[in-house]
Amino acid sequence: MEFTTIERLQEQVSATYGAVLQFGDHVFVTDCHWRGGFTAAIYTFDQTASNAKASDIERPLKLVEEADQHFTDNGHAIAWCIARITH
Repeated sequence: MEFTTIERLQEQVSATYGAVLQFGDHVFVTDCHWRGGFTAAIYTFDQTASNAKASDIERPLKLVEEADQHFTDNGHAIAWCIARITH
């Protein structure tokens, strides 16, 4: 099973435009896209993983959803993430 961690996601996003934000049991990721705009993705902690007691930065994450659109800035990308989990 493929998984990632907060630590891995932080290594993948742009230092200037990217962000990895924990929001309760979710992790939101945004970054600039090479064609313009910003991407958004939502992850959740994998509670079934054997190392579920590790620190949050090392706990396995499962992808919940990626936006099928690009946003004008990373603030709007994160707003999309919040709206998707609070409905």
